Amino acid sequence: MKILIIDDSSDFRALLKLYLNKELKDVEVIEYDFDNLGKPPDNFQWFQYDILFLDYKLGPDEDGLQWLKEFRDKPGFPPTIVLTAEGDEYIAVKSIKLGAADYINKVDIKPKRIAEMVDEATEFSKRSNTDQENEINDATQLIRKVHKKDAVPDTSLDIGYKFVRMIGEGAMSKVYLAERVTDKMTVVLKVLDLTRVHEPKLVTRFIQEANLIASLNSPFVVKIFEHGITEDYGYIAMEFFSRGDLKQRAELGLNHEIAVIYATHIAYGLAQIHAINVVHRDLKPANIMFRGDDSLALADFGISKKIDEVSDITTVGQILGTPHYMSPEQGEGNDVDTRSDMYSVGVILYELLTGDKPFTAATAASLIYQHIHAPIPKLPSKLKQYQDTVDSLLAKKPDNRIQTANELIKVLEAFQ
Repeated sequence: MKILIIDDSSDFRALLKLYLNKELKDVEVIEYDFDNLGKPPDNFQWFQYDILFLDYKLGPDEDGLQWLKEFRDKPGFPPTIVLTAEGDEYIAVKSIKLGAADYINKVDIKPKRIAEMVDEATEFSKRSNTDQENEINDATQLIRKVHKKDAVPDTSLDIGYKFVRMIGEGAMSKVYLAERVTDKMTVVLKVLDLTRVHEPKLVTRFIQEANLIASLNSPFVVKIFEHGITEDYGYIAMEFFSRGDLKQRAELGLNHEIAVIYATHIAYGLAQIHAINVVHRDLKPANIMFRGDDSLALADFGISKKIDEVSDITTVGQILGTPHYMSPEQGEGNDVDTRSDMYSVGVILYELLTGDKPFTAATAASLIYQHIHAPIPKLPSKLKQYQDTVDSLLAKKPDNRIQTANELIKVLEAFQ
């Protein structure tokens, strides 16, 4: 594999080259000498390279995104990962709209993450080569294309979005980066293919995810702009987060002060959803997202429920959630209330403080057993001031926990 780096900082080029050589096998990394060479000529042989890392700002005068726009249609132009020192949502969106395979802020660059991005960019290139002619299309046409349907498009499904590219995929749903036609706003569009769903509860859960949160206007909860359902498809248009999720940040390590601030903001979000009697039930770092301004919001309410519902859309005794973060009562398949989310916050707080999860095991069943029976682990001595809070959040019985998000906010703010 041959990788080209175009960046105006020789120090950064050297660092990135070091990371790539460390993590990837059989890779040749070429540093483009921007200071001496300037802008590549029209006959530059882009086809020689498998991946391009391109800086957003090249010196005081050159714009990397303008280069991307100008050169992207050249023969053999490689999949591009845009680099920037600015954590701006606009840059991320514009990069992807211009055809970039990915985007990363330089402060987030780590060897493992860079290697993952190269792999993803390679896959992105394969998809683009096979489906380039219709990369952006209206809602009806793209959904039909993705699901390989030859039927005449149902014009009622023209819901007013242009699709940029797919960013996630489940068994029966796909998630796209999209643009709303009316105002050019970038959104994340989740589409459920109802023709492949044979379990009515899955449809109900999809609709419920939108209905639970759409009316809530909180800076600490994902915004849902629009949702609907047709004969063949359901869709939810929601907020786009350019700065990734808490899982990525936790893996890089956090100091205890930042960890407590993040936990406080999570509690703010929980206070808002609990106020409308919603239990999240799948609270974990991967479902906590960051905007371009670094503000935090709770997302993914796919298995959330209203506390006052007479019946749940899950079957009695069915276990939903992520074993590392679920409460003992949730792990046993029992009814849960907002205190189950408080337990999940406790797991997250412990992980943010220490870099480790409080309980680990080889199987989900073993994890659930530990949540129910294993003693709460002790924090390192340098973090002992947080032990009482962790103990209270991770109490086995709901009655023994911190009872509300607002109560937790007061506890956490006292540390700040």
